[in-house]
Amino acid sequence: MELLYLSHCVPNPPDKGEKIRAHFEVNELARRHKVHLACFARSPEEMEEARKLVDRCASVYVAPLFPFALHVARAGLRFAAGACLNTAFYDSAAMRADIAELLRQRQIRAAVSYTAVMAPYVPQGLPFVLDLTDVDSEKWRQYAAERKPGFLYGMEAGRVRRLEKEQSARAHLTLLTTRAEEALFRSITPEARTAALENGVDFAYFDPAGVAEDPGLSGRRYLLFVGSMDYYPNQRAAIEFAERVFPALRAQDAGLEFLVVGRKPSVQVLALAREPGVDVVGTVDDVRPYYRSAQAVVAPLSIARGIQNKVLEALAMDKPVLASEAVCRTFGEKLPAGVKRCASAADYGTLPCAVEIRRSARKRFSWKSNLEVLAEAVERAAGR
Repeated sequence: MELLYLSHCVPNPPDKGEKIRAHFEVNELARRHKVHLACFARSPEEMEEARKLVDRCASVYVAPLFPFALHVARAGLRFAAGACLNTAFYDSAAMRADIAELLRQRQIRAAVSYTAVMAPYVPQGLPFVLDLTDVDSEKWRQYAAERKPGFLYGMEAGRVRRLEKEQSARAHLTLLTTRAEEALFRSITPEARTAALENGVDFAYFDPAGVAEDPGLSGRRYLLFVGSMDYYPNQRAAIEFAERVFPALRAQDAGLEFLVVGRKPSVQVLALAREPGVDVVGTVDDVRPYYRSAQAVVAPLSIARGIQNKVLEALAMDKPVLASEAVCRTFGEKLPAGVKRCASAADYGTLPCAVEIRRSARKRFSWKSNLEVLAEAVERAAGR
C-alpha cells in the first residue's frame, strides 16, 4: 500500500524531541508500506538529512524553511492579519503542488499527518491519521499565563485550538502521546476519535553496557539536565533548578555538580555557569556518557506536554529521574520505575529506591509494540 507521510520537521536523525517520534513512525510504516515523505527543513544540513531517507521511503519531498528569520517575519505578518502563527509559518504553495502531483501519479491510499499544522495539506477525501502528539494549544495557553506579551500567546492558543478541533474532525483517528494528553483533548473535543500512542526509546542505542566511560566525567558527582536549550520550557526549568533548588543541595554536599547538556543554550542559560557547581556543557556529540556517569537526571519542567524523551533515555540508561509534578502527570496514574515525583525543592535531595529501571522501561516504552497502534490505524483508515 502507498502512504503519504507529512511532517513539519525532517524525521532524521532522531536527535531531537520532535524528530524522534516521526523518525520511528516513518521507519515502521516504511517497513510495511511504500511511504512518500513530505517534510520541512530549517537548514541546508537538514535538507541533506531528509534526502538520506530515500533508502527507506518511496519518495522524499523536502521544502525549505530558511532563511528562518524571513519565514518567521512572513508568519508574523499573517498572524497580525488574523491567521494562526503556526499554520502561517508552515504554509507552502510548493508543497501543496508537489502533493497534488504525487496524488495524480500514484495510488495513495491514506496519509499520516504528524502534528496539526500538516493536516491542511491532506486533500479532501483522502483518509488520514492525525498524530497530534500533544495538545499544543494547551502549551500556548500556559505560555499566555507565564510569558509576555500574554495576550498574543493567548490569541495563538485560541487559533491553534480551532485548528486542532477542525483537523481532528476530519481525521480517521487522532493520536496523542499519553492517556493523560488524550483525556485532556477529549475534554476539549469530546466528539474526536482518539487513541494514545506512547513514545518509545531506542534501547539498543541507549544501553549503558555499550557506552564507554568518559574520563572527563569519571569521579564527578553530578545531577544532569538534558534538552534543547533554545526551547522555553527547558530554559525555564534549568534556570529555576540552578537558582532555586541546586544551592540547597550543594550546601548539603559541597562536591555535587549540576550539568546542563543541550544545543543552543541561551544567554540566560550560559549565565548559570557563574553559579557554584553549575556547568553549562552545551552541545555534545554523544549524550550517553553524560547519562552513564550521572547520579540522576532531573526533569523539573513546569510546562510539560506529552512524554519527555529525556526521561525515557535516562531510564534506558538505567538512571533514576527526579521529576516535577508536571512531568509526572504525563505518565498517568503509574509512574515508571525509577522516576521520583518532586513536589518541593527538598524532594530533589534524595534518589528513588528503584531496581531494574531499564528492564521495567523496556516493557512499557518499546517502539516496536507501541507503534502497532499507528500501523493498525493506517490500515483501518485505508479500508484494509
